[in-house]
Amino acid sequence: MEAQNIKEDAKDILHHASDYAETFYKLSLVRLTKKVSDVASGLVNGVLIFFISLCILLFISFAGAWWLGDMVDSRALGFLLIAVFYMLIIVVLVLMRKKIISPFIRNTLISKFYEEKNKVI
Repeated sequence: MEAQNIKEDAKDILHHASDYAETFYKLSLVRLTKKVSDVASGLVNGVLIFFISLCILLFISFAGAWWLGDMVDSRALGFLLIAVFYMLIIVVLVLMRKKIISPFIRNTLISKFYEEKNKVI
Protein backbone atom coordinates (compact mmCIF):
# COMPACT_ATOMS: atom_id res chain seq x y z
CA MET A 1 0.00 0.00 0.00
CA GLU A 2 2.81 2.38 0.90
CA ALA A 3 4.65 1.62 -2.35
CA GLN A 4 1.45 2.32 -4.33
CA ASN A 5 1.15 5.80 -2.73
CA ILE A 6 4.80 6.56 -3.48
CA LYS A 7 4.29 5.56 -7.13
CA GLU A 8 1.22 7.78 -7.42
CA ASP A 9 3.03 10.69 -5.75
CA ALA A 10 5.98 10.25 -8.11
CA LYS A 11 3.61 10.24 -11.11
CA ASP A 12 1.93 13.41 -9.82
CA ILE A 13 5.29 15.13 -9.30
CA LEU A 14 6.42 14.07 -12.77
CA HIS A 15 3.14 15.30 -14.28
CA HIS A 16 3.42 18.64 -12.48
CA ALA A 17 7.05 19.01 -13.54
CA SER A 18 6.14 18.45 -17.18
CA ASP A 19 3.27 20.97 -16.85
CA TYR A 20 5.70 23.44 -15.28
CA ALA A 21 8.24 22.92 -18.07
CA GLU A 22 5.56 23.40 -20.74
CA THR A 23 4.27 26.54 -19.06
CA PHE A 24 7.81 27.91 -18.70
CA TYR A 25 8.45 27.22 -22.40
CA LYS A 26 5.25 29.02 -23.43
CA LEU A 27 6.02 31.98 -21.16
CA SER A 28 9.54 32.22 -22.56
CA LEU A 29 8.13 32.15 -26.09
CA VAL A 30 5.69 34.95 -25.25
CA ARG A 31 8.48 37.05 -23.72
CA LEU A 32 10.72 36.45 -26.75
CA THR A 33 7.89 37.37 -29.12
CA LYS A 34 7.28 40.58 -27.18
CA LYS A 35 10.99 41.51 -27.27
CA VAL A 36 11.24 40.79 -31.01
CA SER A 37 8.10 42.80 -31.75
CA ASP A 38 9.40 45.71 -29.64
CA VAL A 39 12.73 45.66 -31.48
CA ALA A 40 11.04 45.41 -34.89
CA SER A 41 8.64 48.27 -34.18
CA GLY A 42 11.47 50.40 -32.82
CA LEU A 43 13.54 49.65 -35.91
CA VAL A 44 10.71 50.57 -38.28
CA ASN A 45 10.04 53.79 -36.35
CA GLY A 46 13.72 54.63 -36.32
CA VAL A 47 14.08 54.10 -40.07
CA LEU A 48 10.99 56.21 -40.81
CA ILE A 49 12.12 59.04 -38.55
CA PHE A 50 15.61 58.87 -40.06
CA PHE A 51 14.41 59.21 -43.65
CA ILE A 52 11.89 61.94 -42.86
CA SER A 53 14.56 63.83 -40.91
CA LEU A 54 16.97 63.37 -43.80
CA CYS A 55 14.46 64.89 -46.23
CA ILE A 56 13.83 67.82 -43.87
CA LEU A 57 17.57 68.37 -43.45
CA LEU A 58 18.06 68.22 -47.22
CA PHE A 59 15.45 70.91 -47.88
CA ILE A 60 16.70 73.10 -45.04
CA SER A 61 20.23 72.75 -46.42
CA PHE A 62 19.10 73.74 -49.91
CA ALA A 63 17.22 76.71 -48.52
CA GLY A 64 20.20 77.75 -46.39
CA ALA A 65 22.61 77.36 -49.28
CA TRP A 66 20.32 79.35 -51.58
CA TRP A 67 19.95 82.09 -48.96
CA LEU A 68 23.70 82.22 -48.25
CA GLY A 69 24.34 82.30 -51.99
CA ASP A 70 22.08 85.33 -52.30
CA MET A 71 23.83 86.97 -49.34
CA VAL A 72 27.32 86.56 -50.84
CA ASP A 73 26.15 86.99 -54.46
CA SER A 74 27.34 83.51 -55.45
CA ARG A 75 25.07 80.47 -55.21
CA ALA A 76 28.04 78.13 -55.58
CA LEU A 77 29.73 79.77 -52.59
CA GLY A 78 26.50 79.39 -50.59
CA PHE A 79 26.45 75.66 -51.28
CA LEU A 80 30.15 75.45 -50.50
CA LEU A 81 29.63 77.18 -47.14
CA ILE A 82 26.88 74.70 -46.22
CA ALA A 83 29.20 71.82 -47.21
CA VAL A 84 31.96 73.24 -45.01
CA PHE A 85 29.47 73.53 -42.15
CA TYR A 86 28.57 69.84 -42.50
CA MET A 87 32.24 68.88 -42.72
CA LEU A 88 32.85 70.70 -39.42
CA ILE A 89 29.98 68.78 -37.84
CA ILE A 90 31.47 65.50 -39.10
CA VAL A 91 34.90 66.39 -37.68
CA VAL A 92 33.36 67.20 -34.29
CA LEU A 93 31.38 63.94 -34.30
CA VAL A 94 34.46 61.90 -35.21
CA LEU A 95 36.46 63.54 -32.42
CA MET A 96 33.68 62.93 -29.86
CA ARG A 97 32.73 59.39 -30.91
CA LYS A 98 34.86 57.48 -28.37
CA LYS A 99 34.18 59.65 -25.33
CA ILE A 100 30.58 60.74 -25.80
CA ILE A 101 28.75 59.09 -28.69
CA SER A 102 29.75 55.42 -28.24
CA PRO A 103 29.06 55.35 -24.46
CA PHE A 104 25.71 57.07 -25.04
CA ILE A 105 24.64 54.50 -27.65
CA ARG A 106 25.93 51.60 -25.54
CA ASN A 107 24.13 52.80 -22.38
CA THR A 108 20.92 53.43 -24.29
CA LEU A 109 20.93 49.94 -25.80
CA ILE A 110 21.72 48.28 -22.48
CA SER A 111 19.00 50.17 -20.63
CA LYS A 112 16.50 49.37 -23.40
CA PHE A 113 17.39 45.68 -23.28
CA TYR A 114 16.99 45.41 -19.50
CA GLU A 115 14.14 47.91 -19.25
CA GLU A 116 11.32 45.42 -18.59
CA LYS A 117 13.31 42.96 -16.48
CA ASN A 118 11.07 43.28 -13.42
CA LYS A 119 7.76 43.90 -15.18
CA VAL A 120 5.09 41.26 -15.66
CA ILE A 121 3.86 40.76 -19.21
